[in-house]
Amino acid sequence: MLSRCMLATVCILGVLPNLAYSQMDQAAINKNTINKEVINNEVINKNIGNKNLIDRESVNELSINELSINKQSINQFEASIDISDDAALALSLPSILVEQPRVVALNWTAAEMLLSLGIKPVAMTSKNGYRTWQSNHPAIPDSVREVGNRAFPSLPVILQQQPDLIIGYPFRHARLINELKLIAPTLLLQQFARFNQPNYRYMQQMRENYLLLAERVGKQTLAKQQLAEMDTELTRLSLLIIKAGLHNKKIAYGKFVGMGYGLRVFSQRSLAASIASHLGLNYQWDMTLPGKDFTHLQLEQIKLLQDTALILVQERAGVGERIMLSPLWAEHDFVKNKDIYTVPSLWSFGGPVSVIRMARAFTKALLEQQHDH
Repeated sequence: MLSRCMLATVCILGVLPNLAYSQMDQAAINKNTINKEVINNEVINKNIGNKNLIDRESVNELSINELSINKQSINQFEASIDISDDAALALSLPSILVEQPRVVALNWTAAEMLLSLGIKPVAMTSKNGYRTWQSNHPAIPDSVREVGNRAFPSLPVILQQQPDLIIGYPFRHARLINELKLIAPTLLLQQFARFNQPNYRYMQQMRENYLLLAERVGKQTLAKQQLAEMDTELTRLSLLIIKAGLHNKKIAYGKFVGMGYGLRVFSQRSLAASIASHLGLNYQWDMTLPGKDFTHLQLEQIKLLQDTALILVQERAGVGERIMLSPLWAEHDFVKNKDIYTVPSLWSFGGPVSVIRMARAFTKALLEQQHDH
């Protein structure tokens, strides 16, 4: 089913290709407005960052066959979208980082969000882990001090930084909240669902977290614009999925995590599932570990994916080889049907930067392999 956001974008194909994305400082961002024109014969003249004009969920009755799309316009539109690995992100990211306020990030998601808002953390946990597992987008400056690891941050070193604000998450830092608050005001941003949240979706929680963090560091205008730009990019990419005939394709997203855990497959609660839905794909997997948004499948359990295509993170050499070299792996439908698509390392718990990187990676993998066929 198509969302109104997708429908609106199709209606204004002549406008969206002209949107220019660049890295701008806050002054430039305040001047940047995007006008949407001619939706249902009405002219809407509002800043796209100020209000979400489209309710994505209220046009489920529309089907892909009911939407008339001008193919020439989409061809021109497609040419304006660069999903290559080195393409600039479609986000207004500040070109200069500042250290005011002084913020300590106790996890990688907090670090990513701060950097996206133009705030350089004075310190963070596990810098090398951020570079490896988060994939270092945005890049963490070498001058950022390290304050231990995510599970056991060093309180004395945090105190030495004289922070104005500490950002963490309940998963690891709720037990430290009293000690952290003695050092500086502390904000714990929810990452995983609580047991009383069966309908939890990370994407929605991320939006709330991002705006809350932006308010605490004085970057509300920038955060609203970036979230609007993120939504626009998701809609742009969804048109490529439509054009390729991949709308409603069944997929799941996974990665090998080593240490005997097997294949980690993300559930409907995850960022990957929400991105797939925004792209017009049909995300299938919905089993999850308590308090998480994923589960782990051993080799003999992977058959539960059945006829679903698998988007798989291309891991470092050696990770997942034991499973993939097994004769049982070759018996799975997505392997026999060559319905497996590899993507680079992606961060599943990030903000707008991670959302766009994942959405582009999914789109690129699906389109490239279809072209090869």
